[in-house]
Amino acid sequence: MDYSRCKQILHDFYSENGIIDRFERNNLYLEKAFHEINEMWFRNLECIKEVKYLMIAEAPLWGKDKSYIYNPETKNTSFFYKSDLEYVLNIQIADKQDFINYCNEIGLLIIDISPFALNTEDTIINYRSISASQYRKLVKNTFPFYFEQKLKAVSNKKSDSIKAFFRYARVKKRFLPLISEALIDYHFIKSANEISDISKRGWNVDKNKIKQLLVL
Repeated sequence: MDYSRCKQILHDFYSENGIIDRFERNNLYLEKAFHEINEMWFRNLECIKEVKYLMIAEAPLWGKDKSYIYNPETKNTSFFYKSDLEYVLNIQIADKQDFINYCNEIGLLIIDISPFALNTEDTIINYRSISASQYRKLVKNTFPFYFEQKLKAVSNKKSDSIKAFFRYARVKKRFLPLISEALIDYHFIKSANEISDISKRGWNVDKNKIKQLLVL
C-alpha cells in the first residue's frame, strides 16, 4: 500500500496541532510500522479462502515488540485472547500461529480503520490523547487511501452472508456512520443496523457476543 497520502495527512495534522517538531521522528516509526503491518495483513488475507466475519478494529499498538494480531511472534492481548477463541470454538489452541490459523479457517478477518500505529511510547499522540473530533478527522481523511483500499482487497473474498462487527463499542459509536456507508457502498452489508460490537466493560471481548456471531 502507498503511504505517501497518509504521510501528508499526518504531517498536516501535526502542523495544525502545534506538534510539527515531533513529526519526522514519529513518522520514521509510523511509516516503517505501516509497511510491516500491511505486509502481514495482506499475506494473511491470502490464507483466507472466504471472509465470513469482518472484525473492525482501530490500529495495532505495534511498538518495539511489534504487537499485532497477525504477528505470530507476539502474544495475544486483551484485544483478542487465545482463550476467547477457544471458548467460541470449544477447542484448545496451541500458540499464536495456531490462533491465526483457526481465525483464517473460519473466515474471520480483522481490519483496522486507521493506518497509524499510535502508542504512548513511539508517538507524541495516541488514540486516547487526541479528541474525538481529531480522531474522526484523522480517520476520515485517510479513509480513501487506507480503509477503502483494504475493503477493495477483501471484496473479492467476502461471503455473500458476511457479518461485520466492531471490536469496541466506543469505536462503533464514533465511526458507525462512516464505516457503515463504506460497507454498504462495497456491498458488504445492506444496513448499518447489521453492524454490532463484541466489547464488554474493561476492554475485553464479550465471549458470548462473539459466539453468537460466529455461527459455525
